[in-house]
Amino acid sequence: MLDEELLAAWLRLGSIIDNQRLVSELPFNEAMVCGLILRAQENGDALTASDLCAQTRILKSQMNAILHSLEKKGFLQRKRSQKDLRQIELFLLPEGRERYLDSHRQTMALVDRLIDEAGQETIQTLIPLLTQMADSFDKILKEV
Repeated sequence: MLDEELLAAWLRLGSIIDNQRLVSELPFNEAMVCGLILRAQENGDALTASDLCAQTRILKSQMNAILHSLEKKGFLQRKRSQKDLRQIELFLLPEGRERYLDSHRQTMALVDRLIDEAGQETIQTLIPLLTQMADSFDKILKEV
């Protein structure tokens, strides 16, 4: 029965996060991709579509649709890599970066409300548990 309870709680939380538009302008996967690209840019790195697929486990066809949508909305630019001309690197455009950051601030305001509602001690306990569960599940999926 514990397995059913865990699955139900997991699906409920995942559904709330994924289906409730946490940001007004971007669907969940687009916001996640923007965040990954932005963090890479801030570190002086560039990501490719393959890098994003590996980090997110989103299928290549789905990733291409996400990137196309972000490009069409003016968030993203693709550039041929200077290091390896076979690769296309992804960059947030200045306006896309600002629009993403505006959306991210909205998300963080909701997260801050969640911390207030649940309590800092609960959240501090929860973070390592969620990380451990994600690591364990990642390990299991690699073995399958």
